[in-house]
Amino acid sequence: MTYGKDLIDALRNRKIEPAVGDPRDPGATFHLLQHEADDLRFMVRYQTVESLGLTLDYLAVRRVRDPRPQAGEINALLERQADAVKERITFLLEEFRLIELDRQNKRAQLRSYPPFARDDSRFYFEIVLDEGVMAHLQRYQFNRSARRYQKVTSQLTLETFERLVDEMVGILRQD
Repeated sequence: MTYGKDLIDALRNRKIEPAVGDPRDPGATFHLLQHEADDLRFMVRYQTVESLGLTLDYLAVRRVRDPRPQAGEINALLERQADAVKERITFLLEEFRLIELDRQNKRAQLRSYPPFARDDSRFYFEIVLDEGVMAHLQRYQFNRSARRYQKVTSQLTLETFERLVDEMVGILRQD
């Protein structure tokens, strides 16, 4: 089953609810899709969906019905999942590197590297793995002169989005 394709169909076919504003940009509006399939819950925050692509703000995938891994197994699982992100999600703008494996809080943080540079800013994707059951993706901009990070949207083709969703599912399930 391709969950990415199902999400694209849900994005295209859903009744658009009133958009939610964004404190980062008062003029921007976002839509939120929450979707469940099998043992997975998806959350997609986006601005637009077009015939060939979408403007993505945030993507999260969570396993919901499987039992949580045992506390002693979570860190080893996070290491395997982080390795899988580096091996499998190679089709975005940059490849991923593990930034931090927080064993106490059961969380792994990966960033795309090297970040894309434009003017005084650096742009990168970040994937956070939580407790071996959740993965979420967001894109950030770091402005060096202002020394400020902010979340930014990403332009993804529908094919890239579909593949990203399916790879995140495979990583969480260790397919």
